[in-house]
Amino acid sequence: MKFDDISDLLGLHAIKKTFQTNTEISETKFIRYSIRSGQKEEYPGSIVICGDVNAGGEVIAGGNVMVIGSLRGVAHAGANGNMLAIISANSIDVTQIRIGNLVKEIQEKIEKSPICRANGNEIVID
Repeated sequence: MKFDDISDLLGLHAIKKTFQTNTEISETKFIRYSIRSGQKEEYPGSIVICGDVNAGGEVIAGGNVMVIGSLRGVAHAGANGNMLAIISANSIDVTQIRIGNLVKEIQEKIEKSPICRANGNEIVID
C-alpha cells in the first residue's frame, strides 16, 4: 500500500471493526506547519503537527494525533479502528473529536495539554 492511496482506508465510514494495537511506537509523520481551513492531512501511522490545526482543517491518523499548538479543527485518531490511539494538543477548542469509531462532543475550550483516549464506549479527557 502506498501512503498516498489511503483516503479510502481511514475515517469513520471505513471502520468495519475496532481493535487494540499499542500506539506508543508507530510510524510518524511530522508536519512542520499549521493546518489551515480546507486542508486535510491523512496518514496510516501517527501524525505530529508542529503548529495549529485551524477551524475547517482535518487531521486523520491511523495512530495518534499530537498537535504542538491549538486544535480547532477535526482530529481523528485510530481512524483505521485502533481504540488505543490518543489525541493530544496544547489546547483543544473544537466541537468534537474522534477516536476509532467513537465521537465526543466538546462544549468548552480545554487547556493545559489534555490527552483524549477511548475508555470502553466513550472518549475521556485527562
